[in-house]
Amino acid sequence: MDESELVIGTILSGATTTRASCLIKKEAEHGVLEEGMLVIIRSKTRRGARDILARVETIKPIDESYEPGGFLTEAIRKGLPIPREISRKYEIAELDLLFGIGRGRREIRYPPLSGDSVLLIKDVRSLASEIFGVGKDDLVIECGALSGYEELNLPVILNVEALPMHVAVFGITGSGKSYNVGALIEKLSEIKYKTKDKDVTKHFPVIAVDPNGDYVDYWDHFIEKGELGAYPQVIRYVFNMRTTRQHLPRTYKKDPVNFLRLFNIDLNEFFHSPRDLAEAIIVYYAADVTGRELQASGLSAVLQWMISPPQRMITDLNVLFTNTQLYNRLIDLIHNPPEGISIHRQTADAIERQLDTFKREVVDNYSLVGRATPFTRAVVDDLVKKGGMVVIDFTVIGAPGFPLHLKQFIVYYIAYVLFKRFIEYKQQEALQRSLLFIIEEAQNYCPNPAEYKIGYSLARDVLQQIATQGRKFGLCLCLVTQRPSYVDPVMISMCNSFIIHRIAPGDETFVRKVTGGLPSSLERKLTRLETGYAIFTGQIIKSGLPILAHIRKGVDRTVEQKAGEVEIAPGLPEKS
Repeated sequence: MDESELVIGTILSGATTTRASCLIKKEAEHGVLEEGMLVIIRSKTRRGARDILARVETIKPIDESYEPGGFLTEAIRKGLPIPREISRKYEIAELDLLFGIGRGRREIRYPPLSGDSVLLIKDVRSLASEIFGVGKDDLVIECGALSGYEELNLPVILNVEALPMHVAVFGITGSGKSYNVGALIEKLSEIKYKTKDKDVTKHFPVIAVDPNGDYVDYWDHFIEKGELGAYPQVIRYVFNMRTTRQHLPRTYKKDPVNFLRLFNIDLNEFFHSPRDLAEAIIVYYAADVTGRELQASGLSAVLQWMISPPQRMITDLNVLFTNTQLYNRLIDLIHNPPEGISIHRQTADAIERQLDTFKREVVDNYSLVGRATPFTRAVVDDLVKKGGMVVIDFTVIGAPGFPLHLKQFIVYYIAYVLFKRFIEYKQQEALQRSLLFIIEEAQNYCPNPAEYKIGYSLARDVLQQIATQGRKFGLCLCLVTQRPSYVDPVMISMCNSFIIHRIAPGDETFVRKVTGGLPSSLERKLTRLETGYAIFTGQIIKSGLPILAHIRKGVDRTVEQKAGEVEIAPGLPEKS
């Protein structure tokens, strides 16, 4: 490696163990070095040369002819031409010293010396252990390029093993957050890791709740091209087959019928937990179970009685709501409970209202119970064993006319099934299972009631359980939101990895707080990051070093993003 090609500056006097000033070499001026880039200080000590990793915090171009009060001030004031060749011009970069790299301790105990060289990083892989904290046997993916080093194609190396600690993705509309999450999915679609005798391809499975069509694009690509990375399947769940079929791809290599399913809730997922079903029905009606313990207990007791021996009136909870005779029997038992169960008349009236609302909306009006292809633990088993992706299509095409509180109930049900199944994996199997559960517009499903009053929050409690306990089981949350302060703070506090795009000015303080702070060069960019750029911070960067990355179209993501494209004036002639 020719060091003369790498030196871009020289350390000036006055450096400390945390900060240093660098005079940029002439050939590296005018944009070769940028704020936020990582550089190496090659410092010489009596113990020999040592390398220090540093971040460029600010760059200040200086032209002495234009200094305030300088000898040319009057000429500038009068608009006279200033000969550029007579002025001393140079650039100063302020560097934030991060840690020592290579041999020896990481802690910086002695500052760099005047005259020490500042080097541009040419090969990030040789520094992967120091910059990204990864070893040769770690499970990693490369996602994006290190900002400032796009031409050198220096990859950002992410720690896949951090995903069970949960990920939060922030960014206003148009900042590229969904596009970049898509790039992450593509990288997860094929992960290779070593066993004793061979390399194994492990497909990291994904379930994505998609309100805007960002992930339906992946289903379209899979159907049209016949592949998505190494995923053997991409399943799309919709809620109206008629409207969906009107928008199927015109050409395809995979038969859409085999990968398109009508979403259905199987109430038998609650068969061994009637209390959970009772609470779900009550929360659907009232948005909260607080203060309704008598109703939850009464309904739970009657359901338990109906499914238990010796009477065992039902073996299928779906039939209880689709069979009029059995449903009427349930209502009768609520008002005239069996021996040993006590339900006050007013409590029984309230339970009947809750049951009627649930049956009318979930079962009768929207037909979410009793249809084919239910989403069950068997679906989860198939996904985690084979690998692949499931898209829950909440778009106006996939779920036309579905109100928000019904979507919340669907997300609650999916989260419930996932949580219970992953607990069973941990209890019954030695093999670790993993799955990434992506929730777009997370503020609608796990809202912060102090900041975002949407009335319903049906899914919040079970999502909180996943956030606090799912990491033990390999169940990973990825919360994607435009307004991070609107998301439940308990869940945000459980996220140990963050992908931050351009955010709204009102969220700056919140983001700094939840991430534990960012370098000043990155903090200044929070509200003005260009589309496609993102800050990766937290355990997803194993070293803990915040990284600015560029997710490039056609390079880091191959699937075209169609969602969000709007033709304002189709067919208008071009202006002459």
